[in-house]
Amino acid sequence: MTFRMGAIAANRDLEAPQPYSLTVLNENSRLQQFAMFQTIPNIVGPSTDPLSLAWMLGTAAPGSPSNPSQSRFDWQIEYSANTGYVQDIGTTTDPRRFTTASNIGVAVDTDNMLNVTYLGSFPNGAPAFPTDPTSGKKGEIQVQADGLIPTHVQTQSQNMTVNVGIGMNNKPTVVVELLPNLLYQFTPKPTYYIISGSFVEGQVIDTATSTAAYKVTFDGVTTRTLRFTEENQFVSA
Repeated sequence: MTFRMGAIAANRDLEAPQPYSLTVLNENSRLQQFAMFQTIPNIVGPSTDPLSLAWMLGTAAPGSPSNPSQSRFDWQIEYSANTGYVQDIGTTTDPRRFTTASNIGVAVDTDNMLNVTYLGSFPNGAPAFPTDPTSGKKGEIQVQADGLIPTHVQTQSQNMTVNVGIGMNNKPTVVVELLPNLLYQFTPKPTYYIISGSFVEGQVIDTATSTAAYKVTFDGVTTRTLRFTEENQFVSA
């Protein structure tokens, strides 16, 4: 059985590494915390939707329109595959998040096929990538799960899931539940978002939170600047 994420992107979208930068000018009179996250198209197939994660965090001191403070995010288009865990229930002090157990750098057109297994006995072992990536289908990052991956019933007995996904700049961005003997195919063509609020790295971005996010587009450019206003809104600078 195969799960496919996204659609084949144009070659120019797959070139790496390519540097990007986002600067947020804080005109708000309060200290602000920001989180960037990514989305990719939903999985086509009988599976749950992918989870977007708080990818990069930033903080800006109180500012004003005439004297804004700033927070800057810098990254490169370099991909990794990640496997780990997400707990089923979170709290205010311990929000639901992805905890990485193993990650490995991957390309998109070469060295993009991985195997994933579970080392040890569940729940005391860990998911891992046992070998280096090999060349697979161009334009995708492919992860083949073996029969040692715990089943959904097993992981639910511990109120968590085992997950696999992709990351950028060695930080996880999107994950899905990892199940035995399935092939996962990710097409890395991300859409970027930023949101104001208190987050921890890897925190699951829920639907209610994501509706308040601002979509950051890079139309032919690799650098963007936004203003965050006293009305708590992101505006293009």
